[in-house]
Amino acid sequence: MIALVLLATGVSSAAWAWPDRSIKIIVPFVAGGSSDTLARILAEGLREKLGQTVLVENRPGGNSVIGMSAVAGAPADGYTFLAGHIGTHAITPAITPPVGYDPAKTFVTIAVPATSASVLVVRADTKIDSLKDLIDAAKSKPFALNYGSPGVGSPSHMAVVQLAALSGIEVTHIAYRGNAAAVTDLLNGTLDFMFGSPAEVLELVRSGKFKALSTTGESRSRATPDIPALAETVEGYEFRTWHVMSMRADTPPEIIEQVRKAATGIVASDAFHKKLNELGLDAGRANGAEAENFVQAEIVRWGAFVKASGIKAE
Repeated sequence: MIALVLLATGVSSAAWAWPDRSIKIIVPFVAGGSSDTLARILAEGLREKLGQTVLVENRPGGNSVIGMSAVAGAPADGYTFLAGHIGTHAITPAITPPVGYDPAKTFVTIAVPATSASVLVVRADTKIDSLKDLIDAAKSKPFALNYGSPGVGSPSHMAVVQLAALSGIEVTHIAYRGNAAAVTDLLNGTLDFMFGSPAEVLELVRSGKFKALSTTGESRSRATPDIPALAETVEGYEFRTWHVMSMRADTPPEIIEQVRKAATGIVASDAFHKKLNELGLDAGRANGAEAENFVQAEIVRWGAFVKASGIKAE
């Protein structure tokens, strides 16, 4: 009888029963970064909103392709979410088109919970005390300074690509499996500088191990108003990382709307904003439909940028 009512109203039995078991959020990076931290905060909120266990699973590798492919290949039943960012959805696919999924078509946006300005850091014991010092040092010895990132197309890499293009510096890129390894090598002197997410580097700045020279973006981040914006030294610089939670686009629409409603409540809450501030992150877009339009526009924008700049996979 219930099944007949559901069919008559156009609601699938799968959507009606959902969620009746645990949900998984896949993060295509190692633990510790902003995407991972946000996924765990959202998981806690979704547990309360949806009444089910929400697990976070890190699936790093392949410059995010392993984790992205795992979500693309999961059943479209609403039990597997994806926690990504500007690199996973817009930049990396423009550099190396993935096989098996298309970020613009395979996934639908649940929310863009936060944006973040990456932080340019050096070791505390270096003589480089400002962005100008770094630029001058790089210009005096082309390719002598090196920096790390999780790979070509990652936010940490793109932040330097834009800096180099606008300032005329030439530096050496070293790719890692994740930014955590780059942080370690910056601490031990293997690297000269890097861009990291607030979650990755701010505690090391506060503890006196790193110096923060600048943040990405055209203006100072509300979360770190004491750190100069890159555009204050390099005119025209603008780059911010946006974070996104997605799911399979062919998931039943009733489930998509239910998840969006839950996520909107979490992302719009004062408690969530307080946590963002503690992490050095800024608020994103809570409304799912608006967030979807934003992500689609960013995919087009960064596709054009990659093509124009000639960035190639290493």
